[in-house]
Amino acid sequence: MRKERKRKFNIVYLILILLIIACLCVIGYLLIEKKDTLTPDYAPGTIDTNAIKEKDNEEKMKVNNGGGAMSISYSNVVAVDRKSKDIKLYYKNPSKSRASVVLELVIIQNDKEYVIGKTDLLPPGYALYNMKLDTDLNLQAGGYKGLFKITIYDEETGAKQIVNSKIDVSIEVK
Repeated sequence: MRKERKRKFNIVYLILILLIIACLCVIGYLLIEKKDTLTPDYAPGTIDTNAIKEKDNEEKMKVNNGGGAMSISYSNVVAVDRKSKDIKLYYKNPSKSRASVVLELVIIQNDKEYVIGKTDLLPPGYALYNMKLDTDLNLQAGGYKGLFKITIYDEETGAKQIVNSKIDVSIEVK
């Protein structure tokens, strides 16, 4: 009788350990799983603190009723300093544009996208030369494929536009 009781206790104990391990695996998966990035339907209310107002005195682009116009200038090479968490880049939304943007810097690896930096609003006439690394990823030194993901907002209403853009960039991590 005592051996059977001990056997039942061992089975219950084993099941309990397996349940704990399964729970830990599920929690680990949920913490590591890449979460979708949602973009707001309306532009953020603040201009990015790293954005610099530039004088280019360009005339606004002409648009038809209900249309839009966008112009950008950028470099497709980005440098990331892991120690200082500084990202050096060049992206400009010229004053002739009729849209504000939010810029995300994304690393692509194994068909997954990892956002490593994101701006607040970049209105027409503003340029961005640096931003802060915003990720817990353990980035190793070397070259990575990346993207500028550009979410476009109407300059007047702040409404998110149907057309957004992605630009291939090369990211060098030091």
